Amino acid sequence: MDDPGRRRALADAFMIEFMGSTTWRAMIAVLEGAFPGLGMAATLSRRTDEFRGMVDGLDRTASSKLGLPTWLDDAGMVFDLSAHLNARNPVRARPGRARASRPYAGAFVIDTLDPLRYHRAVGGPREPRDLPDDTLPAASGEDDDSGVVIVANLTSAGVRVLDSLALWRYAARVVTGTLHEPSRPRTRARARRALRALRRAVVIDPDLGVGLCLQIDTGHAPRCLLAFAVDRTDGAAPRFVRP
Repeated sequence: MDDPGRRRALADAFMIEFMGSTTWRAMIAVLEGAFPGLGMAATLSRRTDEFRGMVDGLDRTASSKLGLPTWLDDAGMVFDLSAHLNARNPVRARPGRARASRPYAGAFVIDTLDPLRYHRAVGGPREPRDLPDDTLPAASGEDDDSGVVIVANLTSAGVRVLDSLALWRYAARVVTGTLHEPSRPRTRARARRALRALRRAVVIDPDLGVGLCLQIDTGHAPRCLLAFAVDRTDGAAPRFVRP
């Protein structure tokens, strides 16, 4: 990340790949439901070149747009949650165990805040397809390519400074906690295979209006190369930031 040229190349490659993925489509579906009335699907259903014009490089102005102090480390962007750890609204009571739903092949959604509600996929199924007990949310091969979109409070990660590794550990904890049932040992292998297949992870915090996007390479090293903020009050397009 010390090399600006390499940093831009990594972020460009991720954005091009991400926009063509089922994880991107699942993310749009979740945003359409999490922020109703803002036209998220229409705003984000653009060509790659149009979308790149909506993305700012990380600087002080871009950090202020996210609403979180943000800087770079060796793996991408880092976010300071200090102002929100004790000042935000109490974490919502979970009405039940989180469920994994798959709106598109190759991507699945986990809502930890309201597991009984599914953010309808635009142009997709009207009802969630909850994963049967013995069905993987991703293909079973280690080299398969899949992604997850998680709706959660970012402060639930339990850290003040959220870097790429801490965000990945939190996402992995949510995936494992959702797919693995201690009373059913066979689900442990299901969770492990799902984690090995993940190549993209998006965590969306509706309360903060922030989303963080991870790339997980084949060596399972995470890099946070894209983030965005949504302002419910002005109806503007999401503000995307990249390294």
